[in-house]
Amino acid sequence: MKTRLLMCPPTNYEVAYDINPWMTPNVGIATPEARRQWDRLVEVLQCAADVEIQCVEPRPGAPDMVFTANAALISDKLAIVSSFRHPQRRAEQRHFRSWLARGGFATAFLQQTFFEGAGDALFDRRRPLLYVGYGWRTERNAAGQIGETLGVRALPLLLVDERFYHLDTCLCPLASGHVLAFMDAFSPHSQKLLRRSIEPEYLIEVSIEDALTFACNAIEVDDALVLAGATRRLRDLLNAVGYRVFATELSDFHRAGGSAKCLTLKLEDGPALSEAAA
Repeated sequence: MKTRLLMCPPTNYEVAYDINPWMTPNVGIATPEARRQWDRLVEVLQCAADVEIQCVEPRPGAPDMVFTANAALISDKLAIVSSFRHPQRRAEQRHFRSWLARGGFATAFLQQTFFEGAGDALFDRRRPLLYVGYGWRTERNAAGQIGETLGVRALPLLLVDERFYHLDTCLCPLASGHVLAFMDAFSPHSQKLLRRSIEPEYLIEVSIEDALTFACNAIEVDDALVLAGATRRLRDLLNAVGYRVFATELSDFHRAGGSAKCLTLKLEDGPALSEAAA
């Protein structure tokens, strides 16, 4: 079955404001390679697996729409649309909600809380568990609201390193049951929660070198992982557990603090069915 991904061409993409440390030195700097890098990412995805790319129209005044992972959390035919913390991104909400509604999704917002979609909420692929990052963008009470709405255990994880402001920059659950994590991005208590929830042999702790090249911000399609880059050690670990690893240049998007997964939203998603699956 095809993997359907929502993407947004970088027609209006630029680093136009400063809302994370990656952006700070790059505001106003040109990103001339963004379209070529985006097109190459699409090409790699389609070569690596059976992928269908669907596109939302880019809108003027919304340069970060290219990062569609932040549009919503998808669970079956429900889309919990983001409520962005920073006003610079709030114009995106109506555009994403409109596209998702036309695509057949029921749409909803969380109540009186900031929440940034599949950037901060990631389903474990084998365990009936939803990881929810909070602290920089999403608020902690988002975990409780989503858990109650979807009937899934939501594990709130406090992010403490502002370079890893969204959960998908430092955590990547895989269908094999393995979870990539840069542990220093999390508070000590959240690290304990992760170690209690993930069996030691399934927790792959990435180095700071891999974390800073957004290795955790990977797109999983079938047995392929598409990312911006990884050390030989990490590639070998991923190969050993059955993954083909594809690296593609995304430096112009790194200027804004985003990478491969940030540029995509899976349109078929949801919680694992039972612990027996693991």
